[in-house]
Amino acid sequence: MNDNIRFEDKAGCSMVRPRGSHDQLNPRGRFHVEHWRDGKKIGDYELLNTVTNEGKNALLNVQFNGATAIGTWYIALVDGSGTPVLAATDIYAHISNGNGWNENALYSNGTRPAWGPGASSAQSVTNASPAVFNMNGSGSVYGMALVGGGSAPSTINDHAGGGVLWAAAPFQSGVVTVANGDQLKVTYTLSC
Repeated sequence: MNDNIRFEDKAGCSMVRPRGSHDQLNPRGRFHVEHWRDGKKIGDYELLNTVTNEGKNALLNVQFNGATAIGTWYIALVDGSGTPVLAATDIYAHISNGNGWNENALYSNGTRPAWGPGASSAQSVTNASPAVFNMNGSGSVYGMALVGGGSAPSTINDHAGGGVLWAAAPFQSGVVTVANGDQLKVTYTLSC
């Protein structure tokens, strides 16, 4: 008689803790630029932007610290002369004066064009009609910026009065050469 008992089955368990949802607010945007000359589109560009630290702080202060929201935002051109460098640490107070890039003023609009976004939907907001730059000289454009607030945000080359530089983006292909009479039609889309 064999009184030996054999256990070959094993039992085990492990505890897995479900991970909570981890949303991160990650504002990102893109400029879409159409380059027109003599009534013909000669270029089409997508520029992915860096939202500046100043822009993120402004967003948080409006939402959670009672700061006043900026009513109108403006699109600015980043000049292509020299060797421009765009960074998340760029600020409005240093436009054409310390950020490592200058604003391009070769357009006849008289002021920076307003962005003019519609209501947000699906965590995104954009302008239905493009902002138009009517170029009145020849030169180069390195990229785009979105600015607002302060005492004179529509003024070309303004960098005083407490404005906010929300974002800036370079053309992926390098500088874009513009001629007198060209138009740059710009749409900006912001998503979270």
